[in-house]
Amino acid sequence: MKINVMYEDSFRLDVKKAFDLTMQWLLSQHKVKIKESTPSKCIEAKQGTMMTNTGHDPNWKKRIQINFYELEEKSVLIRIEAAPLARNIFRVEKLKQSWFDGLFSHLFSLLHTIGKQQKSDINKEFNFKVVDSNKFCPHCGRNVKEKIFICPDCGNDLG
Repeated sequence: MKINVMYEDSFRLDVKKAFDLTMQWLLSQHKVKIKESTPSKCIEAKQGTMMTNTGHDPNWKKRIQINFYELEEKSVLIRIEAAPLARNIFRVEKLKQSWFDGLFSHLFSLLHTIGKQQKSDINKEFNFKVVDSNKFCPHCGRNVKEKIFICPDCGNDLG
């Protein structure tokens, strides 16, 4: 039985900003491999591990495709399609809810928060400190060398 679950939502963000934040968030998740990415259009990845006990764990190995659709007035629609790589999934609704609650709701919350607060200059609106080469993540202590908003190790917001 082939299972394909879909989540989508729209955000008050520029499509490029949404793509960049989604890529940072995705790379901060457990066991992610980016298979292909087309900036501001699509990201294809695999995430998770086959070592989990049940098919309802958010880290159960899955194929993920994230598409970005530019809407009017600096808005974007993001559609996430995910499919488990295992063949024996019995309770599909529980799987969908588990993946959303344990994984994708975090991305959607992050994008909604940034979209609500972004009006003119994201750095001023958020009071974000743009991370430079001498900064460390306050949560895990990793030296962060890029100008990013999400720690690639622990997923902590660097604000």
